[in-house]
Amino acid sequence: MIYSPDVTIQLLACVGLRRLLSIENNPPIQAVIDANLVPVFINLLHHDIPKFQFEAAWCLTNIASGTTDHVNNLIEKEVLQHFIQLLSSPCIEVVEQVIWGIGNIAGDSPMTRDSVLNSGALEKIAVVLDQAVPGSSFLRNASWALSNLCRGRPQPKYDLVRRAIPTLIKVLVENEKEDIITDICWALSYLSDGAKERINDLLDQNLLVKLIQLMRHENVAIAIPCLRTVGNIVTGDDEQT
Repeated sequence: MIYSPDVTIQLLACVGLRRLLSIENNPPIQAVIDANLVPVFINLLHHDIPKFQFEAAWCLTNIASGTTDHVNNLIEKEVLQHFIQLLSSPCIEVVEQVIWGIGNIAGDSPMTRDSVLNSGALEKIAVVLDQAVPGSSFLRNASWALSNLCRGRPQPKYDLVRRAIPTLIKVLVENEKEDIITDICWALSYLSDGAKERINDLLDQNLLVKLIQLMRHENVAIAIPCLRTVGNIVTGDDEQT
């Protein structure tokens, strides 16, 4: 697409900032925050050109990979609410990038995880995952983000994460890629750890067959969470066991 000179310059500036924030060692996250660029990125999330939305979301995602203070700065500026609005975008690249950003925020700490859960993001991510193409890179990022929403101590409130279970089961049964399976299995191990009422939500025949198969997987990062999940299930009552 050909843009006007002013739009092109603005877009190139956004791409340049994204590249700076993508530096592996010591990206200038604090300098970008101090320059008050976070509100600029937030405004660009709602630009009528999806490329701007994508680049701005990527910049904010990189900021969310920083320290807890950096993540809290985004939460205070209500970045989560703007990200959630974009989960309905028709542009799959924008949706994928936004989910990555939400995953970064959720993975920072139990407090930021709970902020994401209380925002209602899990339900929307689960709906997107239900419709995703098996084995896609999009599915990989979304599975990782969903796993981040289910982990951590203290545990998240079960009522806030329960909706993830049918989606996790569907993704696990339909996919063969190890990185996707790993994230899903760990998420299920977190969700199965607790009161016996949780176990009933996991007594899906397709899930149980898949877990038993995966317990023999040569990749221990897959076998271990499967063993933990099955171990949690058999702590239930006689019928569940």
